Amino acid sequence: MIDGAPFAFAGLWSSWKDPEGEWIETYTVVTTTPNELAAKVHNRMPVILVAEDYARWLDVAQPNASELLRPTLPTR
Repeated sequence: MIDGAPFAFAGLWSSWKDPEGEWIETYTVVTTTPNELAAKVHNRMPVILVAEDYARWLDVAQPNASELLRPTLPTR
């Protein structure tokens, strides 16, 4: 962040057992359309979560966390 504030990328994690019985852990970084700064180099960017959104992203009971899937402004 330009202001030096901490942040995290939005991601999803899953654990599953393959047919041979081995546990596999997978993850992905969630992306969105780029902000004006990232658009100069790519057509998407990671969803950046600011500290006040961490609990909402991690709350599995949250009815609509999709509002967090937006480009973060580079001026923050």
